[in-house]
Amino acid sequence: MKTPPLSPSSLIRRGFTLIELLVVIVIIAILVSLAVPATNIVMRKAQELKIKTTLKDLNVAIGHYRTEYNRFPIDPNDASAGGDSDMEPFLTDGTSQTMINILMANVDTSGGSTNMNPRKIKFIDLPTAKNNQFGIVDPSGGTGEGTPVQLVDTWGLPYKVLLDTNYDNRIQNPDKNSIDQIISSKAPEFLSASSAIYSFGPDKIENTKDDIVSWR
Repeated sequence: MKTPPLSPSSLIRRGFTLIELLVVIVIIAILVSLAVPATNIVMRKAQELKIKTTLKDLNVAIGHYRTEYNRFPIDPNDASAGGDSDMEPFLTDGTSQTMINILMANVDTSGGSTNMNPRKIKFIDLPTAKNNQFGIVDPSGGTGEGTPVQLVDTWGLPYKVLLDTNYDNRIQNPDKNSIDQIISSKAPEFLSASSAIYSFGPDKIENTKDDIVSWR
């Protein structure tokens, strides 16, 4: 038996009306607007985890270096310059301290007192930065042994390092300088640690709420 052909009115009823299409578009727009912030949060958490891992690895590497050489991986003259106080914090940009070179065993092996890792022990393995973000930036392009390198975070900025160079097992807490009153009001004056490291975070501004730190 043949099926009777559909009438034009039946075809119209089987399609979508303009209102139905608009409703679908609105629903899709709402779902997209909800998904984008969620995706951004996930990406931000992933970036924070990468930074946290690097901070932990650096603290461990500094501890292992101290066990091996009974000193910090910095210029001994700078370590004692503060007298009874800890030396001033420094950045991992290779300008004032070559700590990253020392920990990576990327040192000048020509001799002399400048070689702070004479046994060439690699205490940490760090990735090469891509587009000058998250990892090692080597101005020499990898050709100059001992050339000061930079270690930068996801946003292309160096980390800040504090060391307990007077060996009293406490460091001035950077959280006390935070412009976020919730953080600064709850922060103790000192950290019970031999080293502390932090990133300025996504806003690239020091002492703000989004700083990524090694102690909390």
